Amino acid sequence: MKPRIWLLLSVVAAAITWIYAARILVPWDRYIGELHDGVKSQMGDLYPRWVGTRELLLHGRNPYGPEVSGEIQMAFYGRIVTPGDRGPGHKIIDEQRFVYPVYVVFLMAPTIYADFATLRRWAPTLLGLLAALSVPICLNLLGWQLSWEAIAAITLFTVSSPQIVQGLLHQQLSVVVGFLIFAGAWCVRKNYLATAGVLLAWSTIKPQMALFPLCFFLIWVIGDWRKRWRLLAGFMAILLALIGVGEFVLPGWIGYFLAGAAAYRRYFPTTSLLRVALGDMLGEILGGLIVLGLLVFGWCRRKEPAGSRKFATTFAAFLMGTLLAFPLLTPFNQVILILPVMLLLQDWKALPQLSRLAFIVNVSWPWIISSVLLLFPPRLDSPNRLPLLPSLLVLFFPLLLPLLLMIRRDAALSQLETTDLRPS
Repeated sequence: MKPRIWLLLSVVAAAITWIYAARILVPWDRYIGELHDGVKSQMGDLYPRWVGTRELLLHGRNPYGPEVSGEIQMAFYGRIVTPGDRGPGHKIIDEQRFVYPVYVVFLMAPTIYADFATLRRWAPTLLGLLAALSVPICLNLLGWQLSWEAIAAITLFTVSSPQIVQGLLHQQLSVVVGFLIFAGAWCVRKNYLATAGVLLAWSTIKPQMALFPLCFFLIWVIGDWRKRWRLLAGFMAILLALIGVGEFVLPGWIGYFLAGAAAYRRYFPTTSLLRVALGDMLGEILGGLIVLGLLVFGWCRRKEPAGSRKFATTFAAFLMGTLLAFPLLTPFNQVILILPVMLLLQDWKALPQLSRLAFIVNVSWPWIISSVLLLFPPRLDSPNRLPLLPSLLVLFFPLLLPLLLMIRRDAALSQLETTDLRPS
């Protein structure tokens, strides 16, 4: 179809998504939060970070401490939460602690004098812009030149996907981390290596999301140390500065952070998709094999220039491996799959017919089901999970995407794989 038709369809899909979210998903989620967790007010994931930043920078209080945690919990639940507390539905309650590395406060610092109601209102827009900017960045990484209509259509489809919508509604910093990782890779492609290191250092505000992509960049730097050392130098300089300044504003913060991360595992599901699908033992073994295999794969391609397609495809493989093997089960973390999805679309002609159909069904399902539920609205004061039906296939997406990419026709890819994607 012509790009303008795709653009029209993307506008319709985006409208359906956000109308569904406003009329059905958000009201139902508010009811479920009160029913199962005793939530009095849905403050979003940004609130604990905002409170912790204000208390540390304005009042010198430990954001990891029980006093600040209690203040955050009062806003969510109207009471202090103790470890092991269960809500009305007998579910362990999210303790809503400040669980990020302390230097996230430097990222949040411009918001400390803002009213949270204002910040909460504007946060989805700002995060949506970062998600939208990630699309042309990823297209550039692949050297894929499209018309403005096609880029706009792909961007609208992306920001109206259930994964991104969840990230925006929950005001999740995963969207920021995904953008920083993509922007860092773009700077590498443009040979702005020190700048890339700075951006990648900031991505460590969510370590479990950034660690494996950082392994890819480290292997790539080793591949030609004399030309690429500035990437590692920029990264280490900024990371050490963040850690050091963090220690200055909160001495001993690393110990507080590690204790908070350990507690987080108790009240929030920190598992990987493979462990959920195969069980803890098999999932962990397969996850380890995937990580090891990708490290070997990256090492074999360590000498590839940043302007090559092999660089981009190897980076995309590491991003998919991150979602499979690391504790990133929550769908909003799938923001880092934007690049692999763009790769799949670029190689569309190399996909067998059945693979194309599987991808189309997975991607179009949310908009089709959302339309049906808008026409026949479910009860919003019921524990019935029908409002989550549009997101039914979301958890399977990180499994489906690598499978589709692996069964592309090799003959159709041979020319692309040798293409030099020079910076433009």
